[in-house]
Amino acid sequence: MLDHFREESVSKVNSGLNTFIYVLAFVGMILFGFIALMNFMSILNGNINIPIIIITLVFGGLAYGCFVLRNNQRIEYDYTFTNGILDIAKVINNAKRKRLLSTDVREFEIMAPTSDEGFQRMLNHRGIEQKLNYFLNRGGGLYYAVFMHEGKKTLLVFEPSDMLVQMVKIYNPRNVKTK
Repeated sequence: MLDHFREESVSKVNSGLNTFIYVLAFVGMILFGFIALMNFMSILNGNINIPIIIITLVFGGLAYGCFVLRNNQRIEYDYTFTNGILDIAKVINNAKRKRLLSTDVREFEIMAPTSDEGFQRMLNHRGIEQKLNYFLNRGGGLYYAVFMHEGKKTLLVFEPSDMLVQMVKIYNPRNVKTK
C-alpha cells in the first residue's frame, strides 16, 4: 500500500506592525526585567518592605507579559498528514512546539471551503460544542471540518494546501468538498 504523507507549515504573514510590536516587546522585556532585578537585589540586601516587593512583582510581571507578547508575534501552525491521520501543532517563535490536535480524517462529517454555504450554518449550529481555529492568514484558502473529538462535536477551521485537501479526499471522498 502506498503511504500518504504531507507536512506543511502555515506562517503568520508578518506586517510592519508585527515587527514593531516584536521589537517594542523585546525592549520592554529587557527594561522591565532589569528594573525587577534591581529591586530584587535590593530585597536580597536586606531592604525588605512592601512597596519594594510590590514594585518587584509588578515589573517582573510586565517583563513576563512582554516576553509572551514578543513570542506571539512569531507563530506558525504545522499540519502533518499521515495515512488519514491529521496532526496539528502550534510552533511559537521557532522554539516551542505544542501539539493541538490529532484526528482521523475518515471521521469528518464534512470538510469544505469556508466560502461554502454550509459554513455559516455550522458556525451557529447548536450541536457544535467546540470550535478550533488553527489558521493565521484570513485568505481564500480556509477550510472547515466537522467531526467528533474527545466526545464533543467539533468545528475546525484551518488553511490546508490544495495538495493536502486532495489527500484528505482520498480517505474521505464522500464528505470532502473542494473549491
